[in-house]
Amino acid sequence: MKTKIQGFGFFALVLLFFQLFSGCAILEPKTDSTLNEKARHLAAYVNSQNQDIESSKGTGWIELEKGSQKDRFKIAWAASGPNRLRITFLVSGHPVETIVATGEKVTFISHTGKHKPHTIASNDPDLKTFTHIPVKLSELIAILLGRIPLQKFTHALFQPEETHYSTVLLKKNWKSSFKKLHTDKEGQVQKLSSLNGNGTPIYDITYLNYKYVGLNHIPVTLLIQDFLGRKIHISLTRFISNPPIKESIFKLTESGS
Repeated sequence: MKTKIQGFGFFALVLLFFQLFSGCAILEPKTDSTLNEKARHLAAYVNSQNQDIESSKGTGWIELEKGSQKDRFKIAWAASGPNRLRITFLVSGHPVETIVATGEKVTFISHTGKHKPHTIASNDPDLKTFTHIPVKLSELIAILLGRIPLQKFTHALFQPEETHYSTVLLKKNWKSSFKKLHTDKEGQVQKLSSLNGNGTPIYDITYLNYKYVGLNHIPVTLLIQDFLGRKIHISLTRFISNPPIKESIFKLTESGS
């Protein structure tokens, strides 16, 4: 009898472990299935926007704000989904930093001698060292492709106790962090929040302005802000969708340029 009880206790422990780490602990499964399906359709609709844009290039501005320190750069980029990018940051027309992502690794190059070229053997590192906020490279590329950087999700449901059904919680199995998607009544994204497993905000992306480029509705002005008040202002001033981009753009020369 004691062995059976111990066996049952072990089974219960395994079941509890699975529930905690499968993503169901945060997204309560006992919800209205019809509303959950509606939430899933809304998230899928947002995720489908501008997916026809497979590459882009253009110019714009990025301002990094950390306390009283503000750094403003003009940017010029060429991007190709899902994870290739060349972006150069300029001050007064002079390049100061270039980031090159080949799809397999990411290299940071200083044009001012601030640091030696260094490479990260990852196709999607976070950019915290440069931006102060742990924005993933894939999120930056999605922004530069005119997309909303939603993570792949397993669970979707509306914010509990919300009556207008415009905030969707998105969670993927085996990941503790999750996303919170805020839309207006037309389904246009107003804010995308990243939160840890306890529901504590990590950072928000607020969409301030959209602009039509051809038939595509592109977010052109964004504010990324973390819980410490550090900010990234992004403004896209020139956007070209699906331009021909040479493969050599995403390769470094022997000189590292």
